[in-house]
Amino acid sequence: MHFFEGLFNGVEKGFGKEATKTKNHLAAVVAGDDKGSQILLLNAVEEFCYKKGSNALKEVALILKALYDVDLVEKEHVVHWYSKGLKGDKKDSQIWKNSQPFIDWPQNAESESEEE
Repeated sequence: MHFFEGLFNGVEKGFGKEATKTKNHLAAVVAGDDKGSQILLLNAVEEFCYKKGSNALKEVALILKALYDVDLVEKEHVVHWYSKGLKGDKKDSQIWKNSQPFIDWPQNAESESEEE
């Protein structure tokens, strides 16, 4: 968690873009396809959003997309993290509602490509 805060220290908006800029630093904590390290990264994103408040919560889907685009998290691990969050203590948190567009995006993209 502290590494995430350190990388985003002073950032008030544009967290998704900042995640792309810091991908090399974030990659140092994510060991390839390792589910455990990806879940740790997603948990750090979650805690960071809670701590930073509304701006970060609004941008959580952009953060997830940025991490996905630079190959730091895989879709299946994000879906696992999301599903677990919906069942957890903070299941009513805004983070899950705001994450929904990212969760739907890969599924919608796959459906559209199958139709073509």
